[in-house]
Amino acid sequence: METALYDPEAGYYARGAVIGEGGDFVTSPTVTPAFAAAVARRFLRDTAAIDGPLDFVEIGAGSGEFLADFEAALRRLDPSAAARVRLTAVERSDIGRQHIFERAFASPPRVLSSAEELPERSVRGWIFSNELFDALPVVRVAGSEDGVRELRIGLQGGGFVWLEAPAPAALAAHLESFGVRLAAGQSAEISLDAAPLYRRLARALAHGAIVTFDYGHRAEVLYHALARPRGTLAVYAAGRRGGDPLERVGEVDLTAHVNWDDLVRTGEAEGLTTRGVFRQGRWLAEAGILNFASSDAEKWRIYRLIDPEGMGEELSVLVQSHEARSD
Repeated sequence: METALYDPEAGYYARGAVIGEGGDFVTSPTVTPAFAAAVARRFLRDTAAIDGPLDFVEIGAGSGEFLADFEAALRRLDPSAAARVRLTAVERSDIGRQHIFERAFASPPRVLSSAEELPERSVRGWIFSNELFDALPVVRVAGSEDGVRELRIGLQGGGFVWLEAPAPAALAAHLESFGVRLAAGQSAEISLDAAPLYRRLARALAHGAIVTFDYGHRAEVLYHALARPRGTLAVYAAGRRGGDPLERVGEVDLTAHVNWDDLVRTGEAEGLTTRGVFRQGRWLAEAGILNFASSDAEKWRIYRLIDPEGMGEELSVLVQSHEARSD
């Protein structure tokens, strides 16, 4: 999955992923700029008590479309506050960073290639991401009468196939730490990169919040044998969900849902306070996203983001915060 998505030459994102209407999949920022405006409004409210310069850091900034819309919304909503905001875009793909550099910003963002470049306790404001953690590589595992097995990739007949192998003890321990025991025949995914990345973000935050939008569930739901007997690993291409993740490698998007408990636990271990995991529809509605509709067509685009039978329910928002530290 790491190679399929992020190889610098043949990976899906390096080849110029087509995201948005008419592409392989849509994200909330590509549906309507009202998403960025709602985020900007919540950001201004949330950081009103922070004096001096404010930071807004987007992790997995892609082409910079959201960040540009966010900056424009800030300037409309509160020009004086917007003047205090320092934008940072973190994007690992060369093509994404190039697109960011080419965009027209009133105040061009600092552009980084990795979260590792964020100094510890350097961010006063928000660290934000949208559909970042569900694009991190995962390990596939399966339950059996003998315990957890790992589903690895092999070659057979000129193509990739799944091969069962004994799972490293760390994988079983990871599941057990969340009280999860896979049923025989059940398959699931584990992201070993999620917690280290989130820990790095938590350590970069001095004062403010980490706001994470993504497809995910609490561990009890994510690993429920009846709800998700085959896990959540999915393929997206040409606007449709479905297909074999071992075919067309590097040409399609691969994704797996986030274990919110993994991020919550990691953040709290770093001293963050969990405000909650909210459904996207509720969070955006409370931010007044419908107030940004300029036409009937725009109202329908906004409704897609808060639809209780669609993105409004399927996507969640984890918010964890940290008060200023003197040490």
